[in-house]
Order: sequence, then structure tokens, then C-alpha cells
Amino acid sequence: MTTTFIVGDVHGCLVELDDLLKRLAPARGDRLLFVGDLVDRGPDTLGVLRRVRKLFARYPGSLSVAGNHEYKALRRRARGELGEPWTAKADDADWRFLDSLPLFHRLPELNVVIVHGGFFPAYFARHEALGEPAPGWRTDRGAQAERMRRFLMVRTIDERGEMVALDRTTPEHRHWSETYDGRAGFSYFGHDPQLDPPVPRIAEHAIGLDTACCFGGRLTAAIIAPSGDPRRPRFESVPARQRYAEPMRRVGDAKKAGG
Repeated sequence: MTTTFIVGDVHGCLVELDDLLKRLAPARGDRLLFVGDLVDRGPDTLGVLRRVRKLFARYPGSLSVAGNHEYKALRRRARGELGEPWTAKADDADWRFLDSLPLFHRLPELNVVIVHGGFFPAYFARHEALGEPAPGWRTDRGAQAERMRRFLMVRTIDERGEMVALDRTTPEHRHWSETYDGRAGFSYFGHDPQLDPPVPRIAEHAIGLDTACCFGGRLTAAIIAPSGDPRRPRFESVPARQRYAEPMRRVGDAKKAGG
């Protein structure tokens, strides 16, 4: 019987990942799934990538979806640009691993879909069903491919159901999970760090697992038991050992703080 562990954004926090794995204590036959953004911000991206690869070998069926930070690293490398410091030390196996990560991953037996950022109503208004990304989804041209790549980055949506860029988000914009109707499956996602407090973001048809470890929050996993309800998982988390990066301020943050 398989227990499913779904882990939030690790962002190079290897020590915290190891702390969490000790708490989770996966057994043979279990699987570990990650919501993306394994890389950047924290102190040991390469350590995280190599630990995760070993975990996938040890626990067949384990997987990570791509995050916007993996996407960004691969794009910069393709253009011959320098990236974050870890990219200069990454070897071919590290890059092949990053290139293998899918845009999203379905668990049909649980009616669950794992995605890094999320979905947005305007996509389904145009395409009705989620569909499948092409093998070259990172570079494919065309309106649908471009909209699918927004699954890496969406947090909030406007009144038309379109994604709103982070630097244009205001308190009037709604989080995508508040309007998502579950048509592609119950969604586990990352990307939107919850720091105050560092707890999962829970909606009717989605759960966000980015609890801002790299910003001094926590690293969190959802645990779905073999006979458990994927909509009501158990959570396990560990505290960050320190604050490794500073979160970006969004438009409207000062207003919400009274500044």
C-alpha cells in the first residue's frame, strides 16, 4: 500500500529537506512528489538536486514537476547566459534531470494533479479541458503553449480570469485557487509562499504547500495515506534553520500593512 508524500518548494534548503525526510520516514513502496522550485535562493541547490535524484531511484513512482525557477535556469542556459552561482557547478546529469521535469503531473487514482503555480479560468474558457503539454513545452510556440507555461507562474487572477503578474497584483485580485472548480483534479501546488503564518493555503479544490522555507518559514509535506482522502491530508513540517532570502514585496503590501 502506497503512502504519497507531496513536498512544498525546497529552494535549495537541503538541511531542512533532510529534517523533513526524517519526520516523514518513507517506506519501501511509498512515493515522494515535489511541487517544483527545488533550486535557487537556499544555500545548497546542487545538494537538493542530487538528494532528490537519489530519492527517486530509491522510491519508484516519485517525481517533481517543474517550477518557474527550473524553467528560468534552463532558459538562461539555452541562451548562454550566466545564472545563479550553482549553475556554474551543475553537471550534465543535473541539467538532464531539470530538463526531464514535467509541467504538471496527474495522479488519476487519486484524482489529483500537481502543478507548480496553478491554473486560471481564462485557460479553460478557451480550451475547456486541461490537455497535455507537448514534449517541447518549454519552447513551443502558439497561444495554447504560451498559456500553459503560465501554469508555472500564476498566483492571482483578474476579473476576466487571466493571470496577473506578481508586480501588478493588488488586494482586489483573487487567488486562482479561490475560483478553481477542480475540473482537472484536486490540485497540489507551490509557488505562492505563505509566511505569516507559514501554513498551507487550503481552498475547496486545491492546497498550496509553499510555506516559505527559504524565507525563514517552514518546509511542509502533505501526507496521503493509502486509504486517505487526498482532499484532507495530514501535514508535516519542519522549521527553516535560518532565513536565506528576502521575499519580494507585492503591490498593495504597504497598503495592507497600513503604510
